[in-house]
Amino acid sequence: MNAHLRNHRDWRLVAPRFQPGALEENLKLVDEVEKLAKQKGVTPGQVALGWIMAQSKKNGNPEFIPIPGATTAARVEENGVSIELTDGDMKELGAIIERCTVAGARYPAGHPDFGDSPKRQT
Repeated sequence: MNAHLRNHRDWRLVAPRFQPGALEENLKLVDEVEKLAKQKGVTPGQVALGWIMAQSKKNGNPEFIPIPGATTAARVEENGVSIELTDGDMKELGAIIERCTVAGARYPAGHPDFGDSPKRQT
């Protein structure tokens, strides 16, 4: 199990996407988003929240209001910083999403399936 999953109550301990093999594959997507974040001088979480907000009311979508989780006051402050992604940023994120396949199911076996990403690999 990945060393950063220390809390025994952490749901990722049983989530298929965080298991050996799948985790390493999924970290490729994280690495790509981290590169873009570094170029913009922001955090990967801020890029992710900016991407969600960019989808709001786009192409018939409803208005999205992300509610990120945080374990520290610093993360709450970080998540409160709204960034705007340029059209170029959105194209780059689209290309990242196209070339990085998410490995593993979202939920463990027996858990209700509330929907999943279209490019899921099990």
